[in-house]
Amino acid sequence: MIHPLEAPLQPGRRQAAGGAATIVPDLRSYRYEPRPVRLSPMQTLVVQLVCCGLADKEIAFLLGVSSATVKAHMSRAIRDMGLFRRHQLVRYVFENGLFDPEAAQSQLLRRRSSPPPSQGS
Repeated sequence: MIHPLEAPLQPGRRQAAGGAATIVPDLRSYRYEPRPVRLSPMQTLVVQLVCCGLADKEIAFLLGVSSATVKAHMSRAIRDMGLFRRHQLVRYVFENGLFDPEAAQSQLLRRRSSPPPSQGS
């Protein structure tokens, strides 16, 4: 099944209803050809929380890390899988039955109950 944004459009001009010419962009960056890879535990947790509908800042708050760290984990997962967009990763997780909110919640609770790493003085 080809979705509208996945079929590459040919760049060019098209006539709009009012007669004005519009430029059609090349959407090849929306290709969806994922490669299965093994993600790190932290990447997996971040992806699961994104699939739960949380924003980067919410995930960062829950995990006790910066939002830049969350974005780095997502970017790495997206790149390793050969994808281009965040929504493609979420789609892959749901299509392959990898979404497990109970596991994400248990990992989150375990992470919050463990003592923070001590800083060496």
